[in-house]
Amino acid sequence: MSVEEMRELVRAHALCETRMDVQATLDTLVEYPVYEFHPARLRIEGREKVERFYREHFDTFFPLIDSHEAVGECWDENSACLEYDLRLKAPYASQVYRITVVLTREGRRLTGERFHVAEDLARLMAGASYDDFVEF
Repeated sequence: MSVEEMRELVRAHALCETRMDVQATLDTLVEYPVYEFHPARLRIEGREKVERFYREHFDTFFPLIDSHEAVGECWDENSACLEYDLRLKAPYASQVYRITVVLTREGRRLTGERFHVAEDLARLMAGASYDDFVEF
């Protein structure tokens, strides 16, 4: 896979997320995806838990988003590292959250995502599925 093909895979995944289409988002992932929050070192594994994460993420977190702005990105043929500033609506509007997300691939699908975020943002992002995450 070329760098441009990796960009296309990540763009397709992001478009599915933007449309809040759980099934299409899951279709961009390997059969056993892994999602992690750092520095909290919390992880969920498996399609069922990741699906629950996305349902919570779309239902409870996406409505809180006011805007986001790209800060930087790095690409190679196997991974992407994206950094952006996220602004949320009230009552979280007073803070700008910096998010770094790393995505890697296996074949033509993503293996999951590794987020580097503050713990309070991780809790907001995961909603009720936060309890599915385990320490590693």
